[in-house]
Amino acid sequence: MDKIAVLIPCYNEEKTIGKVVADFARALPEAAIYVYDNCSTDRTAEEARRGG
Repeated sequence: MDKIAVLIPCYNEEKTIGKVVADFARALPEAAIYVYDNCSTDRTAEEARRGG
């Protein structure tokens, strides 16, 4: 079976990153989701974790 990885680069995306991560997790439950935070100065990393 092939493995799926979702790579999401982001920078100061606290308003939307949680939904993006949750949507990918819902659509591709077998995928590994990686969020690459490019030194955001807002709460992007926290919101990404909350999204799943």
